Amino acid sequence: MTIIDSLRRWFGQQKNSTSKAPAGLANAAAPDTPVDVLDLNAAFEAHQAGARFIDVREPGEWSQGHIAGAVHHPIDTLEAQPQISVTRDTPVVTYCAAGIRAARGAAALAANGYRDVKVLEAGYGDWRAAGYPVEHPDRDTPA
Repeated sequence: MTIIDSLRRWFGQQKNSTSKAPAGLANAAAPDTPVDVLDLNAAFEAHQAGARFIDVREPGEWSQGHIAGAVHHPIDTLEAQPQISVTRDTPVVTYCAAGIRAARGAAALAANGYRDVKVLEAGYGDWRAAGYPVEHPDRDTPA
């Protein structure tokens, strides 16, 4: 079973049970609202429709590039204070490098009342490789 399959199974179980998170998600809060996992194409559609993308990677990863328009909330900070600068009805998509941190962030947001939270199945590298819009803070800043 892949990590993504484990995440899907775990998020689906949270609706009807109190089961434990799969390995690697032991610290994730159980969401009160189901959290969907989006593939790259669905995530791009959400991006185009105005969803707020939340990058939960570390500062060094963020500075090397991120999804265009994303907001940076490192996972440890987001889990400690699961609040972002959008209404709780705004569509939100969390992402990281591979999915585990994004799932943890989505779970924290859902448990804190955000009602339309999704997780990018792939990581930032996959988004970039697909040719979707990215920003590079170090390179995009005028000299």
